Amino acid sequence: MAGLLTQVIALYGQLIHTERRGGTDQHRLDELLAEQQACVRDRARLAEADTEEITRLAALYSARLKELQDS
Repeated sequence: MAGLLTQVIALYGQLIHTERRGGTDQHRLDELLAEQQACVRDRARLAEADTEEITRLAALYSARLKELQDS
């Protein structure tokens, strides 16, 4: 599970870098950074998460990873 979150964080990092180079607006960058930080916080909470929370996060970030890879 931590590996999945690490992949999502890395993809956000790549997207942020690309958007910065492309001169995107600050609002879009702020959104991407906020989403990346939420993922970092979720990864930090994994050690204390119960099975239900881990299942929820796995579904959420599996979908997010697919979405990021498809974009």
